Amino acid sequence: MKTPAQRQGGVLMIEESACIGCQACLAACKLENDLPPGPRPIEALQTGPWETDQGLISRHWPVTCQHCDRPSCVPACPAGAMQKGADGLVFSDPELCIGCRTCAAACPFGHPQLNPASGKIAKCDGCRRRIAAGLWPACALACPTEALSYGTPSLVVAQRRRREAVKIFQIFPALRD
Repeated sequence: MKTPAQRQGGVLMIEESACIGCQACLAACKLENDLPPGPRPIEALQTGPWETDQGLISRHWPVTCQHCDRPSCVPACPAGAMQKGADGLVFSDPELCIGCRTCAAACPFGHPQLNPASGKIAKCDGCRRRIAAGLWPACALACPTEALSYGTPSLVVAQRRRREAVKIFQIFPALRD
């Protein structure tokens, strides 16, 4: 499953088949946002292991805020802290947040989480500051396997096609000739 989330002029492409569960995305996000232990705006979840003919296998996939078209967390926030920007990114304004966690209860995916250090909500904001400065989101920049990639829709599709072509040539070396 490839899940693009809209970002200011670009998309964050999540390709779970490339995720190895290293949590580099989580570490980068926590460093970028100065988050203590606890809140996880992004993480690589694991399913399995399952027994197969080749032995035990597990799958991992990065999970973050979906930045929904109609986010239930925004109208649920009594303080108006949870907002959806013109760029489509859902974020929490720490100046307005009262830490009541109503947004967390309203989110069907459980993405808004309380930051115990600040008493405010922490969640993926799509690295709005980084994107505005022309940089990639911290999670995508840190991903060693490119399970997370960022760019214009055409660039992200071209990256995906290139990776698929490399896989095909590895499986069928005769095609290179």
